[in-house]
Amino acid sequence: MEKKLPVDDAAEAFVELLNANNVEYIFLNPGTDTFPIQEALSKFKARDRRAPEVILSLHESVAMAAAHGYFMLTGRPQVVLVHVDVGTQQVGGALHNAQRGRIGIVFCAGRAPLTFEQGRRGERFLYIHWQQEQLDQAGVVRGYVKWAYELETTANMHQVVQRAFQIASAQPCGPVYLTLPTEVLMEKMESIPIPEVVRHTAPATPQADPALLGEAAAMLLQAEMPLIITGDPGRHPQFAAQLVELAEALGARVVTSQLRMNFPTTHPLCAGGNPNPYLKEADVLLFIDCDVPYVPAQARPRPEARLIHISLDPIRRDLPMWVFPGDILITADSSKAIPALTQAVREKMTPETQARCQARFRKLEREHQQLREKWRLQAMRRADDKPISPEYLCHCIAEAIDQDTILLDETVTNTPFVSQLIPRTKPGTLFSSGGTSLGWGLGAALGAKLAAPERMVVSLMGDGSFVFGCPTASLWAASAYRAPFLVIIFNNAQYQAPKEALRRAYGQASFSVKTGRWVGMDITPPPDYALVAQACRAHGQTVTEPSALPSALKTALEQVRQGRPAVLDVHIASSRSPLFLAAD
Repeated sequence: MEKKLPVDDAAEAFVELLNANNVEYIFLNPGTDTFPIQEALSKFKARDRRAPEVILSLHESVAMAAAHGYFMLTGRPQVVLVHVDVGTQQVGGALHNAQRGRIGIVFCAGRAPLTFEQGRRGERFLYIHWQQEQLDQAGVVRGYVKWAYELETTANMHQVVQRAFQIASAQPCGPVYLTLPTEVLMEKMESIPIPEVVRHTAPATPQADPALLGEAAAMLLQAEMPLIITGDPGRHPQFAAQLVELAEALGARVVTSQLRMNFPTTHPLCAGGNPNPYLKEADVLLFIDCDVPYVPAQARPRPEARLIHISLDPIRRDLPMWVFPGDILITADSSKAIPALTQAVREKMTPETQARCQARFRKLEREHQQLREKWRLQAMRRADDKPISPEYLCHCIAEAIDQDTILLDETVTNTPFVSQLIPRTKPGTLFSSGGTSLGWGLGAALGAKLAAPERMVVSLMGDGSFVFGCPTASLWAASAYRAPFLVIIFNNAQYQAPKEALRRAYGQASFSVKTGRWVGMDITPPPDYALVAQACRAHGQTVTEPSALPSALKTALEQVRQGRPAVLDVHIASSRSPLFLAAD
């Protein structure tokens, strides 16, 4: 039954509605319009009333990335609160990442006061109140959120806020946007109705069509060389074990992305993160929660291959251009569909097909062992290289961390090395943003540490990403809120992705390649990122010698365990990225 709580104004009512939805954090970058909520929080604290904790974010994009990181670990939407239109714009690419990563966040912003000369509390009293008003403030983000709304009255405030949480947490999850005019927040109230949250939660996700599952099972059992490719189904903690069961039943090779820990990378059927070497030989392919199942310009399945897609949205309506073929398209929650598919496979399996699947398993197991040994040897052969090779750096990281460590990967062009050389075997120990806006790894590490304070959080990122991530804001918050994490910078002193894209498009005959004059791509001389860390009360160390890597990693991890954020600036070689070599 709906209950009412006493409040003095709408800002207090807003806080009580956040309490009802078990919000633990408000990631805040304040302005001249957010003060009613800040005053309400101060009042709640003074009176020992429950309220979310505020994480002051010195840059708005850090607030969004931190909420992103928190949701990845918990699945519970938190609140980001920023200043009118300019704060909304400052969130920038971090909102794109939340959209593409399908991250539930209630993104709130103030709004220029609606009135003046009417005697209302909170009406316009500053010059900037005219400048801040836009014709359509929500238009800035409308293409990036699932729902946008402006709170216009206290009469339906409880319904509006509850609607925001319901939509943000409904799968596929995503950010929503709510604007809060100052006059409304300051409006006097006596009480606020608190909705029964359990009656306004996200809907259940769909089960797979049994008939389509039966067709898919038969198709997979008939395959000579089935291939499973995953996107981000590892957002379900139980998924990895489910996929292991299906893959072992079929004797099917699995390619797992860096978006989540979808499949143990040490498992005999794991073929790494690059599907390209296996697309031509596969005769049946199962794509699970894949935004982009393969890149046609690099490699594609053979024309006669049969393709099965399983996803909540198997045709990706949120991507304007998506034209990948499919023989079976199944709309379902993958964590429900895969166990049902495994059951269908077992029901249809004959002794002959079982023997064939087991023989294939043994063959792929040998290939897996050879592949992992090949990657290890490649890394060790470069152990003395200077600058440090990214392969050897990844090898050393793998030696330094344990399987419970939460790893955030924003290395971009070096992601293949991370995938190959840093094993991940436990659910919830590997994440990337899901989007393409760099700088996510710092704020996300902050949010992840707040969500799992007892766990070690390590963020791997390029030097460009480190700068984009607003290190001053991120490291300050990590120190101020006792949420320490380790950042390892793969510093090749360049924007490697644009460089590789140019090389891919123009080839070796390009002027950039021939002259070595890469316009606007080299970050030389590089900033002293370790010194930046030290300025923010974090441990900072630059590593240029490969022999110094193991001890530097050990020291940095110990600093984090003692409660201090740490940054290792590792100067690495500028080698061709496997992401682009695969396309040549």
